[in-house]
Amino acid sequence: MCQEKLLSVIVPVYNVEQYLARCIDSILQQSYRNLELILVDDGANDSSGAICDQYAQKDPRVNVIHKENGGLSSARNAGLDAAKGEYVGFVDSDDWIEPGAYAAMISLMEQQQVPMICGGRYDVDGKTGKKQVGLCPPKQERIRAEELVGRMFLWDNCDSSACDKLYCRDLFENIRYPEGVVCEDVPVIYQVVMKAESVLMWNQPFYNYYHRPDSISTAPISEKTFHFSQHTAKIYQDIREHYPEIQNQARYLRVRSLSHLLIALDLDGKDARRKFAGEYQHAKAELSKHILFFCTSPYFSAQERVRNLLLVSGVYRVLRPVFHKS
Repeated sequence: MCQEKLLSVIVPVYNVEQYLARCIDSILQQSYRNLELILVDDGANDSSGAICDQYAQKDPRVNVIHKENGGLSSARNAGLDAAKGEYVGFVDSDDWIEPGAYAAMISLMEQQQVPMICGGRYDVDGKTGKKQVGLCPPKQERIRAEELVGRMFLWDNCDSSACDKLYCRDLFENIRYPEGVVCEDVPVIYQVVMKAESVLMWNQPFYNYYHRPDSISTAPISEKTFHFSQHTAKIYQDIREHYPEIQNQARYLRVRSLSHLLIALDLDGKDARRKFAGEYQHAKAELSKHILFFCTSPYFSAQERVRNLLLVSGVYRVLRPVFHKS
């Protein structure tokens, strides 16, 4: 019997003491045994670091890295630098994975001879515990990298999340996460996919994405609010230059990021618009460059086209009750 190839699972850890055991147990209890679990304690100030050490004492497959707080990107980069496996996966410390997931995915990757697999996920409501299938490929198929990236940009049964995918580690050679920003998967994972050339889509949800009530998505307007749009500006330029066949999908992502930003500023009120007046005007000007595109592209609904026109004109906030009914 052939020796299983080593799988490195990277888990950034920061102040998640109430969720961490569930995450770690779901990984260590996998039927795929030849794995190393890299727990990156990113300067947690609760008992998370101690919990990591307790697991390391019980299971030799656990490797704990304690470091000063640097954010999710910094923690993932530390994990990638330490990873020794031929395969690599990511799990966020408040999430967990389904039993048997890694064995199934690695078996499929080896059968199909692909360096990457994209599966699906469950969305779990942190308040009610309700679990339902989220983004998930509709069928199992092998596709070209460009097609997957195009689908990711459109949120077409998949997105840029690192966690509902599994990779050959060498895809991350010379690729690391940008530190000090949020939405960090957006500028990274599409590059990793392009290096893969072909990817297996797996129509099984295996990753449980836990929507915490205190998640970053509920945070007030700050400089971090603009990171998504900043990422898409660079991505759109890169795609236009190197992968023109999917430039419309990249343009859609660009428009979505700008409209998302303007809506956030409008909904937050005039104080936010005053504080970030320059960024607000810049986003409107950038969105106006794509009027013909979003008015004619089949990617947008009629309501989205009208909404974007209102955002460009600056009157969206006056009519926003039509789009954000209580």
